[in-house]
This record gives sequence, structure tokens and C-alpha cells, in this order.
Amino acid sequence: MERERIIITDLRTQEARDALAYFDGLGYLAQSVPDDVCLWDEAALGAFAARHAENLVAVIHPAPPLVMCGFEQADEALFAQAGNEGAIAAWCVTKVFGGIFREKHDGAVIYLNSIHAEKPVGRGFLFSMGCGAAQMLAREANQDYGPDGVRTYFVQRGISADDPNGQSDVSPLYFGVDLRYPSRKMPGRGSLNALLGFLVTPDAAPLMGGDLRADGGMTMYYGHRRKVEGREYYERK
Repeated sequence: MERERIIITDLRTQEARDALAYFDGLGYLAQSVPDDVCLWDEAALGAFAARHAENLVAVIHPAPPLVMCGFEQADEALFAQAGNEGAIAAWCVTKVFGGIFREKHDGAVIYLNSIHAEKPVGRGFLFSMGCGAAQMLAREANQDYGPDGVRTYFVQRGISADDPNGQSDVSPLYFGVDLRYPSRKMPGRGSLNALLGFLVTPDAAPLMGGDLRADGGMTMYYGHRRKVEGREYYERK
């Protein structure tokens, strides 16, 4: 019997590469979309997916590439690039693979996205827009495909050590990143693998359609509290 197949659409990030190796180690047939298949070309992506549909159980779609650009520096070409790599790619992935899973009445679409779906980058509005668009698209996909057995999940991950540097002069988010986690350290390699391994299984169905904040508490953390002269304040060391 042929192994169940999992497709990861983009291997730019270390998380995606680690997940590919992790699923291979679990016995899945794990693969990525080839570089010559454009994710925002529905016809090309559909032709690729059709060749691997028979034993396909899940697709994992990472966040788009980081685009650092202020409002004044953006132009139509950069806006179009960010749109293709962000919202349009996510739509094509959802339509192509969601259609395959709808026919099977089974399968999972996982958006392995970013804390920036919720938290601004600072001079990175094109990237944040792409992340936020994928988040809403995941919610819509649950409405459209969920009744036909397709499970969708949006995973908001935090900042990892090997992510592109998003430092800007309008946001402190990428300064002292490790101290922005309650654990006061960056997440380790493969920290999301076990979660992804669970989400590709039918056991995760109670979570379908959910926004899963898997950012190590980074979004909801504001620093350590200290009392000085009877007053509390937050600090970072």
C-alpha cells in the first residue's frame, strides 16, 4: 500500500524544512511543490496536485515571504508581488487542494502562518496584509469546505531564530526577540512538528476552522513585572 502523502507548498522557512523531514520520519510520503510550479498559477498548481491526489491527506501552506516596505516606498509592482505571494497563492492552494479533499470527503489544509497575521511588523504592511488575508481565508474555507469533510486550520507561529530580520525604526518587535517570549528564549528547531503531526490526523477535527495561536505566548506577553516604591511596571532584561 502506498504511503499517505503530505505536501508542503513552500520550503523557504526552516520550520517548513523541519516539518518535511519530520513527516518523512513518521512514514508519510512528504514532498514540496517544485520551484517551477508557481503557487499563484491555479492551472499549474492544479496540474501538479492532480498527479498526487490519490493518496494525499494534507497540505501545509507557510506564510508568504517577508516584504519590508513603508507606505511611501510601496508601488504597484511591489503591491502586486506581495498580493501574488500572499493572498492569491493562499487562495489557489485552498481552491486546488480543497477541491481534491472535497471529492475525498477527507483531508486537511493547514496554514502555517505568522504572528504578523495579528501583530504589525512595522514598515511591513504588505507582508502583514498577506498574513491577515490568509487568516480570514482560512475561516472562509472552513465555511465552504468544512461540510464536505475538509479540515482547515490556521496556525499562528512566533518568530524563530532563522526568520528574516524584520527590524524597523517604528516597531521594537525584532529587538531582543528572545525576551519577548515568557520562557525568555526562542523556540527550538522543530517545535511545531508535533502539533502539525496531530493536525494532519482526523483526531484534530474538533479544532477545525480554528485560529491556533502557537507562538509560545509571544503575542500575549508584555514582560516581567517588578514593584518599585509600591508601583508595578513591566521591564525587559
